Amino acid sequence: MAEHAERPLRVHVVGCYRSGTTLMMELLWYAYDFSGRCEHEAPLFRPIPAGERLYLTKKPPDTIRIERAFLEDEKLFVIAMVRDPRAMATSRHAKFPDVYFSGFGRWLEYQNAIERLSDHPRWLTLRYEDLLRSPQQVQERIEARFPFLVRRREFANYPEGADVPDKAGISLGGARGLDPSRVAAWKDHLPRIRDQLDAHPAVADKLIELGYEPDHSWRECLEGVTPHRQKHKDEAPHLFKALEARFRYWVRTRRYLRNLQSP
Repeated sequence: MAEHAERPLRVHVVGCYRSGTTLMMELLWYAYDFSGRCEHEAPLFRPIPAGERLYLTKKPPDTIRIERAFLEDEKLFVIAMVRDPRAMATSRHAKFPDVYFSGFGRWLEYQNAIERLSDHPRWLTLRYEDLLRSPQQVQERIEARFPFLVRRREFANYPEGADVPDKAGISLGGARGLDPSRVAAWKDHLPRIRDQLDAHPAVADKLIELGYEPDHSWRECLEGVTPHRQKHKDEAPHLFKALEARFRYWVRTRRYLRNLQSP
């Protein structure tokens, strides 16, 4: 009987929208010897093409959907990006400059999912802010957790010699160097922050818990600020759509786990 080919390793990048998942994927592709990748985004449940040995993918919504599949797949390694929720909630996609793409409600849901798995040896949680300020240290952390990765380039040299796909380039606003000055850009969007904090006050305590703030004194900058409310992308999903999505991912997870057991 012919031997079956060994399943490839997969590194999958997750995290809340606008938390640096695209940048991390491009840095991984730039710096390490992957055999293949998805063009921009691909869910975990999409099969890896035949002939790959080390494959790279990313999909932000998978953050809250892949726990069971991750725990049972020993060939799957995950990097989860986290970011100051104030910066995440005030980040806009280059293609849609008038729309805030995510909010505190989604951040809390994704953060809880990430924290449940952060101690797992095949899971690595990284801060976007650390990546911008100390790319060398972040790269060393990745290699310490995932020693099968073979370094070809330094994160700090990105984007010198990088080949960035069109969709990723749009999301990043163009291939550019790591700029830590972007970390505090949320201060230019105080009406948005005021609205999001009014809707999700628990985030104030999470900022302290995660070390983004020493105390609540930062909220003084919001005094007298009129909240900016947008409906698009901030409203809760319709109950039927939420149930349909949950069922769809349940089916995909069962199929994924079934495939792990078959050649």
